[in-house]
Parts: sequence; structure tokens; C-alpha cells
Amino acid sequence: MRCLIFSLLCLALTEGLVRVPLVTKKTIMKERGLLKEMLKPSQYNSQQGYNESLINQYDMVYFGKVGFGTPPQYFYINFDTGSSTLWVNSVYCKSAACSYHPLFNPSKSSTFTTSHQPFSIEYGSGSVQGFTGYDTVTMGQLTVTNQLIGLSTSEPGDHFARPLHDGIMGLAFRPPNYQTIVDTMIQEGVIEEPIFAFYLTRDSESGSEVVFGGVDHSHYQGQIHWVPVQHDSHWRLVFAGFEVNHQSTGWCENGCTAITDTGTSLLLLPGQYVGPLHQMLGAQQDSNGNYVFNCNAISSLPPLTFVMNGAHLHLPSTAYVFQVRVEEPHN
Repeated sequence: MRCLIFSLLCLALTEGLVRVPLVTKKTIMKERGLLKEMLKPSQYNSQQGYNESLINQYDMVYFGKVGFGTPPQYFYINFDTGSSTLWVNSVYCKSAACSYHPLFNPSKSSTFTTSHQPFSIEYGSGSVQGFTGYDTVTMGQLTVTNQLIGLSTSEPGDHFARPLHDGIMGLAFRPPNYQTIVDTMIQEGVIEEPIFAFYLTRDSESGSEVVFGGVDHSHYQGQIHWVPVQHDSHWRLVFAGFEVNHQSTGWCENGCTAITDTGTSLLLLPGQYVGPLHQMLGAQQDSNGNYVFNCNAISSLPPLTFVMNGAHLHLPSTAYVFQVRVEEPHN
């Protein structure tokens, strides 16, 4: 009887959550029959501008399957807390980059409307232009019926050329009238709480997902530490200290700010601190200007600590070192 009660309790705690499974780039390539192409050495030639393809294989980018229109046309989308616009590759895009992707066709959706308002976004790498419309967006069992979306018409350059994703879902914090998809979820009452959360596993594990409407407590240990968000753009957090091996660096005496960005795979910091930080960690700079460690020494590297709202949040070396297998040259 106790087992039955416990099972019902667990169901009650999680039934209000909407889950969107996340997959790695390798899964998408395999599904589309492009895995062999991805593994060609020419893909990783920096002159072709596809360096991002190599990096994204190593647990650094995750994608979810999202449906646009009625009936749904499905695409793999990057869930990005560092931007605010939801857009998808469309049949109106004539850039070479779009030829590598499936394209959304609004004429095949009975619920699509548009006033042809233009949109343009400059990312840290890559840009996109197009026009906006409204349509139904489907993620698993969740359906949003009147969501503002962007349809790409131009994607210059090579950044979006390879099938890393078919579009981006901006989840950054913005004023309510901006209508991110989470704002629409709240307005339409399709989620129980105005909360979303990410759970990312490593390549050898399954179960990565973004959860809308609450938090799955089985995904973490300990307690949640709440940190105020600054300003009206992005999820900009204030932290009072930054430590290396539990020793203060003194870099945040006047306070520091940073954004939590699921669309950025690396830890970024001001240029003047890059050298000193790697010196503290014992990294060596190679001929290409990269800071490298001996992989056998990773377990002994010190933790990085962010002090936010009274909490000391520790980041182990296994989380901040990007490991790459380098083949020894043959004689």
C-alpha cells in the first residue's frame, strides 16, 4: 500500500510539467542520413567556416523537435536563453545556408497569418533576416496557438549552413509585450507555473530535456538558489565574487554581471582576465593561442566558484575543460 501511495504522489508532482526531449547534433545527422558527411575531414577546415560543427559534437549543443503550423511541420530547434526571437528556416530563404535544412512552408498551414513585418538578428556568429507571422507551435503535448514566429529569408555566410539546427527558440527575459513563447504560454494558460528548466546529460546518457511549467526535482540534488535578474534583457545575474580553488580573485569587488545563455557553449569572460585565470589553473598556451591542459591532470584542477545571492556555486574542472582527442602524427 505504501508503494502505491508513493507512486501516486510522484505522478501528482510531475504531471503538470511539459517535457521536450533534447538531442545532440549527431542524432539529427544520423536521422537525416548525413552522419558520414559530418565525419568528412573537409567539414572541419577553418577556411570553410565550419569549425562549429566539430565543437558541437561534444555535448555542447542540444536540440529539440518542434512543430510549426497546422498540421505541424517538424524541425529541430535550438533552445536559446541568450536571444528572444523564435524563428525557423522557411521556403522564402534563398541563401546557400538554407539548402542544408528542411524549410517551413506557411502555405501548408491552415493557421498561419502574417503582416509581413521584417525582423533581423545579429548573433555572436551569424545573422538572419526575414519577416514575422503568427502560427501554432507544438512541443510534445504542449500547443501554443497564436505564437509570433520569424520566417527566414536570408542567412548570410556559413554559420547556419550545416544542419546544426533548423531555427532558434529565443527564451531570454524580455518585457512582457515582446511575446517570447514563454510569455504566450503564460497568456494562454497552458503551463501551471511561469517556469522553465533545462536538464542536460552527457553523450553516454539519455534523458536531456527542457521542462516548461515547473521543475522536475529528480533532476538535481540539494536546494535551488534563487538569484535576482538585472535589467530587462536576457537572464542577467549579479554575483558578488568569483573564486578559484575557494580563493577570491578580487575581480568582483564592485560586483559582476553575467547572462545564463544555453546558446553559448563556453564560459566567456572579459579579455583582461583570460590570461590570469588560465595561469591560476596551470594551463599552457599552444602555438595556436589556445590554452591547453594535460587530460590526465583534469581531476586535480581546482573548482571555480560563483558567489551569487549568498550562495557559493562550485563548478568542477570536468565541467569547464573541453576535452578533445588529438591523434598523434604518424612517422
